[in-house]
Amino acid sequence: MLIKPCCIGDVIMTTPLLEVIRANYPAATITYITGTWSKTIAEHHPAVDKVIDCGSIGIPGRYSLKDYLKLARQVRRQRYDLAFVLDRSPMLTLLPWLAGVPRRVGPDSLGRGFSLTDRVVVSADRSHLQHQAEIYLDLARAIGLRIDHPRMLFVPTEQERQSIYKSDYTKVAVFTGGGSNPGMQLTAKRWPIERYRELTRRIVTELGMQVLLIGGESDQELNQGLIDGLLDVPSEMVVNLAGKTSFGETAAQIEVCRLFIGNDSSPMHLAAAVGTPVIAIFGPTSPEEYGPYPVDDSQHIALWRHPTGQPCFFLGKMQPCEHCTCMTSVTVADVWQALLRLIPDAQQRAEVQS
Repeated sequence: MLIKPCCIGDVIMTTPLLEVIRANYPAATITYITGTWSKTIAEHHPAVDKVIDCGSIGIPGRYSLKDYLKLARQVRRQRYDLAFVLDRSPMLTLLPWLAGVPRRVGPDSLGRGFSLTDRVVVSADRSHLQHQAEIYLDLARAIGLRIDHPRMLFVPTEQERQSIYKSDYTKVAVFTGGGSNPGMQLTAKRWPIERYRELTRRIVTELGMQVLLIGGESDQELNQGLIDGLLDVPSEMVVNLAGKTSFGETAAQIEVCRLFIGNDSSPMHLAAAVGTPVIAIFGPTSPEEYGPYPVDDSQHIALWRHPTGQPCFFLGKMQPCEHCTCMTSVTVADVWQALLRLIPDAQQRAEVQS
């Protein structure tokens, strides 16, 4: 059993651990307890046998003690042997203890893992950062599981793959939003829309590629604002898909794109999980903790120009910031150079377009 209620990007980063658990326990029944907001990730992973929707349990201020104890009783009836608690909340680390699970493995951050049988120390120092996926894999290492270069994984269904937007153009997925999750708004993670507009113009006019603007309903207006400023770009070359696809359909759409460009966000992790090359733009968060995984993959480029070299967002909270220049420090030229690295024939395309 794994427990990780929220949020989507965080749950995607647990998928390397899922691969490890399945490889080490091929006959086990693997259950994933996660929230309504994030359950689609577990539902699309081949290692997961059962998903328990815990609703809003795990999101501070969103659930009652009655709902929490009801979930504990539900888990107790299943008689699990082993629980991986992939959250630092003491309420969630306590859950498998209440449910009578004999072995309980999880991160012990600031002493909050007191109810675990196997406590794995997590750094609380901004000068010593650990990638979230590696923190989860450390739980497997702590109990002696074999690990062999696991990756993030999301598998769209065939129906989702058949439902995507289709055209004859080579496509680039762009995500302008991010930083919006249940219980938290961190729009400081967004690169300026004016820079996304200029980048989009260059992708279309210099490379002849089509840009697909992805996202949820809340991103429709943001994407439309980008499009409204592209008066010199053919309308069919920039398509606003925000709010028109489910999460699985978005994954299938990104899967057929040549490249993904976006902020630190769940779509960024999703792109890595479907095997699409990624350019990720970071600001208050650090790619050392939240970058596309594996971090050493040559198809992943994370751009981070933080003036202090330490993230403003750490241990789930924004720290006081006097600089606020991290997002604007990443230029269009920076992203363009990264694009040329990931699309080797881009220069040839540019010459043909000119």
